[in-house]
Amino acid sequence: MRTSTLGSHYSLVNQMLRQQSTIAQTTMQVSTGKRVLTPSDDPIAAGRILALENELSSWSQYERNAGSVQTRLSIEELALADAGKVLQRVRDLALSANNGAMDDKSRAAIATELTERIGELQAIANRRDASGEFLFAGNSTGTQPFARAAAGMIYAGDQGTRDVQVSPTQFVRVGHSGHQVFMDVPEGNGTFTVDTGAANTGSGWIAPLSVVSPAAWTGGNFTLRFTDAANYEILDASNTQVATGAYTAGGSIDFNGVRFTISGAPAANDTFTIAPAGRQDIFATLDALAATLRAPATADPDRARFNTGIAAGLAQLDSGMDHLLNVRSEVGARLNVLDNVAASRESLEVELQTAASQLRDIDPVEAVSRLAIEKAALAAAQKSFAQMSRLSLFDYL
Repeated sequence: MRTSTLGSHYSLVNQMLRQQSTIAQTTMQVSTGKRVLTPSDDPIAAGRILALENELSSWSQYERNAGSVQTRLSIEELALADAGKVLQRVRDLALSANNGAMDDKSRAAIATELTERIGELQAIANRRDASGEFLFAGNSTGTQPFARAAAGMIYAGDQGTRDVQVSPTQFVRVGHSGHQVFMDVPEGNGTFTVDTGAANTGSGWIAPLSVVSPAAWTGGNFTLRFTDAANYEILDASNTQVATGAYTAGGSIDFNGVRFTISGAPAANDTFTIAPAGRQDIFATLDALAATLRAPATADPDRARFNTGIAAGLAQLDSGMDHLLNVRSEVGARLNVLDNVAASRESLEVELQTAASQLRDIDPVEAVSRLAIEKAALAAAQKSFAQMSRLSLFDYL
């Protein structure tokens, strides 16, 4: 079989061009460190690399979400800690005011500081996060949640919360509404309350309350009335007598699974109301304490109401601080979830990056060696072409 000189030239030129293209491809791989530069280089690997990169991009978004949630929760945790400090200070003030040596003027001075503490607590409840949104406004993050009105503190936010996705299968709730944190505190011991009648004339007042048998407490509203200084009766809501007993100063009264103590000397027809515990906002508790401290406490009935108010206020403050601690525990648990998710995310990202690298990246030593071989092959082809181009009879005439 014979081939023309022109055909041989074309064949050698095409071979050199292909070799130059191969060298250019290998040079690009060496310079970028990537084996797969275009989908045509390895369609199967290119598809898998794209899937891995998309998954890595999703995890990057989850990381940003988690960072935003962590910042907001950390700010909320600090606000809750500050609110707890305010309540502790108010409790200290109430204890200092509950001193028989204190006169009305001294208690009024303490009430003035307590009012300042209420303003401090309101400022904490109206704090913003790093984005300028209100922490405790629920989903109404642009609305200031707490404002003072004639009826007391008003909550203008909502009770919604947001769930943010921090992994393909996990969501973390962002913050708490101001209603949940500051307005929905269990009243008293969470089971029942006892209050002093406004028309009482004796010096009897309520001491701490306790639940003896939760199953025996059926709820309902009752009135404890002293028939005389040494005896009492308990009436239900329909004014039917359901229990009687003899009163001993400082002695406990047990009724329907609950126990309370009336100290002092109640007078005949003095009453005390027994009712199921409801919910009370922290600001109302502080307002009531301030009012108790400002009221005169010279006469026996006034002193009894003062003692009852202080005891109830201290119990409610304890409930409020416990409530804030419970909310802080929820925040801490969510921050812990974010830490665990972050650890898992980092491990998975390393695995995904490793898998993508194995498909996409080259072996530098192998690529450089291959480039040298390809350059040598091109040089040989060029030399062969130069020799063949001189194979003509005209060169020998």
